[in-house]
Amino acid sequence: MAAMNAESARAAVDADIAGGFAGIPEKLANVVRAGMHEFAAQLCEAVTGITGGLIDLRGWATALRAKAEQALQESTTAKAIADSAVTTVEDNTEAIRATGARVQVVLDGLPIRPYWETMNLTEEPSFPRTMLHQRIRDISNTARPGYTQHNWSTIEYVYVWNPGTGQYEYQPQTQHHAIWTTSTPAYATVSGTVELAFIRCRYNGGRKIVTYLPEAVANPCELYVLVGRVLADGNLRIEWVSDDQTPLITGSRSERSVELAEEVVFEVGETAFVGIHQRGTGNPRPLLGVADAGVTRQATAWPPRGNARFTIASTITAGTTIAAGTLDFTSLDVPYVALSKSLIVGDAPKRVLYEDFQHGSIPQAFARMSSVEATVVNGVFVVSGGADGARRYLNAQPLNYDDQRVTGTVIGPSARHAWLMLRSAPDNRYFVSANVTQSAIGLYRYSDGTWTALSSTDITVASGTAVRLSAVGDVFTVQCRTEGSWIDVLTYTDTDSTLPKGSDYRYTGLGTERSAWINGGGWDDWKAQDL
Repeated sequence: MAAMNAESARAAVDADIAGGFAGIPEKLANVVRAGMHEFAAQLCEAVTGITGGLIDLRGWATALRAKAEQALQESTTAKAIADSAVTTVEDNTEAIRATGARVQVVLDGLPIRPYWETMNLTEEPSFPRTMLHQRIRDISNTARPGYTQHNWSTIEYVYVWNPGTGQYEYQPQTQHHAIWTTSTPAYATVSGTVELAFIRCRYNGGRKIVTYLPEAVANPCELYVLVGRVLADGNLRIEWVSDDQTPLITGSRSERSVELAEEVVFEVGETAFVGIHQRGTGNPRPLLGVADAGVTRQATAWPPRGNARFTIASTITAGTTIAAGTLDFTSLDVPYVALSKSLIVGDAPKRVLYEDFQHGSIPQAFARMSSVEATVVNGVFVVSGGADGARRYLNAQPLNYDDQRVTGTVIGPSARHAWLMLRSAPDNRYFVSANVTQSAIGLYRYSDGTWTALSSTDITVASGTAVRLSAVGDVFTVQCRTEGSWIDVLTYTDTDSTLPKGSDYRYTGLGTERSAWINGGGWDDWKAQDL
């Protein structure tokens, strides 16, 4: 900024501003240029501190207007000048719009959505994503699952008869109180019910991705995703139904995006909807959402609310019509759902997942897949409690490819195992792991409760040793970092390609165990990535 002066500011105006007015006759153009020169000089002097940061805009504008009026009066073609000026402005406006469009539109001519509205580029959500904030969402005077209890006491003075003194007097009495609150932006659902939200389409064309946000639950029931449209008579028509999503979802809260086999085409202004249908044996998952204000609309408005639900115990097929009269609009809970075109163009990006365990508890991104728990102590993933057994946790987000790597720093290795997992099924019943003790490292296959050693080696493992397991094709490699370099410790080739891989085996995670009063090692700086 210090190198700028009035002359350079005037030159910048000539190059970047006044150039756009080349179509204006010379006399008026000179007036505009002179006025802009004066403004540029004043702005430069203000910014560089010469005038103390002040600009006399009123005086500048008055002088410029007077000179422009004089120039117009002297011109014999005032109307032509004005028409030319308008044309030039319109031309420049279109150029600006075109430039803005190049900046704002990145996918099939659709504007990018801001992060506060949706985390994905072109999604049309049921409501802005930032409304899912971690603040007090509900208060209850009775205990509820998932709510936090808050206790307090008060002292009340009651006017009572005291036989000892033979008179009435005030005596203190302690009253205990409790309330239960939740800050989780989720609401409970009912099995055999479809929870849906309406989306007004903002462009013509197909939708191929549907996104929803399920909450964690133990023993989940079946979950299906529906996409449909509102017909002219108010009925709903189901256009697409997903497969059961429960086998693909871990036990943790996570964003889920499902790709349709074929696009469902909607017109601009048409009302689409996304529904979450949970049914069958098990517990329905809560859905992340917000509470509607419950404002009553006029009787002719349809739909009367941005969300609805209907009851159906059996599975639903595409082409089914849901009568408008069967829709229930009494619920104020609106689930977060979204429709979009493909999230990405071309091949899926290579994903990197990382956790340093610096938040004092197991992150929500990790789902517990075992009956006993781990915890975080001093930034390290470690055994929790004194019960024997394995502590297995998966990251809720899968990787995108079969070639994977998972890395971690082992802390306090012992005679018990601590392990890194890759190519896991979402239910963690099948995976490959690198198991680390203080004196050995082994490569194992886990299959429905059974560990099978594939390869192992004796090696002294110190606390703070970085270990990584890689899977490329049918070749598995375990490495340790020594003095800044990665050294191969184990290599195993699955010559018969019997170890599971593919899109159903792309989860990664970590674990440790306790047995005979001894805890396995802990983990720090966990990382998983596509190769």
